Formats: sequence, C-alpha cells, structure tokens
Amino acid sequence: MRFLRFLFLLLIPLVVFPVNQVLSQEVVTINGIVIDTTSGKGLPFAQISVLNCTIGTVTNEDGEFKLDIPSLFSKDTLLVTYMGYETLRRAVSGLQGKGVRLALKPGMLKLAEVEILSLSAEEVLKRVVANVPANYGKDSLVLTAFIRSQKFVNGKMAEFTEAIIEDMKTGYDLCGPKEFKLRKSQSNIPLLVKGRVISDTTLLNSVGEIGTSAGCLGCNFVNDFVEFYVNTVLDERLFPYYTFKSEELISSDGGKIYHIRFDQKPGVKKTLWKGEMFINGSDFALLKITQKPSFEAFDQFEKKKYKRVYMIMNTTGWYQEMPMMEWTTTYSKRDGTYYLNTIHIQNWLTFINPVKGRKFKFAYRNEVVVTEVTRDPGKIRNFRGDKTIGVNQRWDQIVGTTDDMFWVKFNYLPIEEKLKRDLQQISR
Repeated sequence: MRFLRFLFLLLIPLVVFPVNQVLSQEVVTINGIVIDTTSGKGLPFAQISVLNCTIGTVTNEDGEFKLDIPSLFSKDTLLVTYMGYETLRRAVSGLQGKGVRLALKPGMLKLAEVEILSLSAEEVLKRVVANVPANYGKDSLVLTAFIRSQKFVNGKMAEFTEAIIEDMKTGYDLCGPKEFKLRKSQSNIPLLVKGRVISDTTLLNSVGEIGTSAGCLGCNFVNDFVEFYVNTVLDERLFPYYTFKSEELISSDGGKIYHIRFDQKPGVKKTLWKGEMFINGSDFALLKITQKPSFEAFDQFEKKKYKRVYMIMNTTGWYQEMPMMEWTTTYSKRDGTYYLNTIHIQNWLTFINPVKGRKFKFAYRNEVVVTEVTRDPGKIRNFRGDKTIGVNQRWDQIVGTTDDMFWVKFNYLPIEEKLKRDLQQISR
C-alpha cells in the first residue's frame, strides 16, 4: 500500500449549493455532552444515533455534541454507544435543549483467558468480508456527512474547513482486485451542500505546492474499509504478511465482540500497518478499525525515501520523511443496517532539503461524521454529484460567498476551546 496516495485528500474545495431540505425542516435540537460515569470526563467520538432512522452524529474531542432530529422522530429513542461501555437509551422527547449530560458506564469484559477461541483471527476476518453485502447492503446509497478539516504548517494552524457533503456510493458488494479500480472510479460521487473556510493564505503559500494543493470531494470517503477492503488488512491475500492476536470480549448486552490486533511481520519488505479492530461476534460486522504505519514500514520507507524527489517552492531536492499517520474508521447500526459512521485521520509530514539545510513540517487532520443515510431510489436517480469538482483546483479559486452565521447554528462537532483559540489566531 502506498502511503502517499492520501496526502492531499483532506482539503475540500467549496462552492455553494442550496441547503438540503433535511437541514431546513422543523427539528428537535439536542446539545450536550457524553461522559464517563466514573471519571466524569467527556468521551470523544462517542456514537449517537436515532433508533428508527438513519440520523446520527458523534461527539467532539471534549465529548460535546449537537444533533438536529426531524420532529417526525421526536418520540423516538436516542442511542449512545462507545466501545467498551454500555449502550445508553434515552427518549428524544426528554432531551431537547442545551446542557444535556449523558453518562455511560463501562460495560465490556474480557473472557477468561483459559477459554479457547472458537475461531482464529484469520477466519473471523474472512467472515467479515463474506458478510459485507448482508451487513452493509448491496444497493446504492447516499450519505450526508459533516466534514471538518484542518491544515498545520510548522505546528501553526494554516487552514480550517467545514462542509456538508452528500456522497453517493455504489453499494457494498464483494469484488476482486480486477474490479477494485473500477469500483474506486465509480463510487463516492460527491455533492457539496454547504461550506466555509478560514485560512492563512500567506502561511500556506510559504510551503509551496504542499500547502496549496487540494483534493477531490469524494476522497474524504476512501477510508471506508468495508467498501475498499482490497489491499487492506481485511484482504486475505495479505494475511501471510501480518501477525494477528485476538481475544473475545463480552458487550454490555451479553453479545460477543472479537478484538483483533494486527502488525506487519518482521522481515516482510513492504510498507504495511499495525492496529486493532473490533468485530461484532453475531454477524461479523466491522465496528471499528484503527491503524498506523508498522515499525517494519518505517524501515522500508527509510531505504527508499531518497529515490523520491519533490519540487517544493520551485526548488528541487526535497525529500519526505516517513509520514506519521493514524486512521480510525467506525460503523454503526441504524434502522437495522450497518453504515459508515465516522472517519478520523491525522497525518504529520516532514520535508527536508539536505543541500540547503531546510526543513518544514506539514500536518492535516480530517474528521468525517455521517449524519444521515438514504437508499431512496428517487434520491439516487436524481442525484447530481460531480466527481471532478475540486480535482486540481484550489478551494479559494472556486469558493462562493460563505454564510458564517449558518455554522454558528449548525455544528455537528462543537468547537473545543483550543480550536477556538487557533481560529481566532488565523482571523487576526
């Protein structure tokens, strides 16, 4: 797997479309925080959804959240889930307003070590892939997602982007390596609904092409491991290159959870990953996966880095150190079917020019929160996304007039204090 292929996925070029009707209808608004009952601390990226529809969100780093629920579901039930905690169920009707505190209790136990695992990790992963169509659905679907992206140059925030995007996927079906390229070209067709950007253009321009390059809108969804499992740790062809360690856990409702850790085998001359994943034991649905480069990958990258020369700031001779990155993707069950829930990416890049003795650090952070899902045939038939928007374009060359007041009222990931200070610094 090539580490550089996601280097410029983060930036979202912004054009303004009418706001989705879902965002303008009468809603029940819930503002609050999800906390640990023992420590009282906020739980970051806890999953929040409505029982009988596909609407949901997650908490920010401080455990805070905001969720707008159509009044049609005002008598429904709110579900709050977090890996390792008991699921919390609360009536939507009793939560409207600000300052709602939702406390979760630890609720996952490790089975006795003497118990023999019924399935090997490799067999579990094979079943994950085999059950993809049944768990996630083969039909096309449209996701509505809230996306927040941040760029940093030498530790200072240089750009902040927020957007609401609709993304059409072709569905979750099994495919081989030959069909994989076709799927990537046909799936994830994006449409921008709303967007804004705050940036320090001078700081971005100071690092040349690295700072000013932008990626496509649909690129925000390529870390959907269930859809694009080929060439990942879920790909059976790569099993011989990994070591797996697994254990069985008991969830709060008594169900089984497979917890699998993976790492690149020593001596394997590839750039692969280490990480962990959680899999539902009853239907083998992937719930969460986190990965970052393995130690072996660092060794392989170091041997080849001087073969890749970059032109930055109109100067050749730049080389990139091994990217320090971490990706986390989660899935949640909404209205009886599993859907992509969140994608969280952090990527730290260091570029050096040995001849000139220069170095700079570039980083980005990207958060994707799926707020609604539909498989309505009419919606899909009339969808007018465009896969080419944003490709080879800078966001500030095509951005329309932004409505900052919209983002004051609509914010699925409340801005924590540190981020607020960073934004004030950019504005100054």
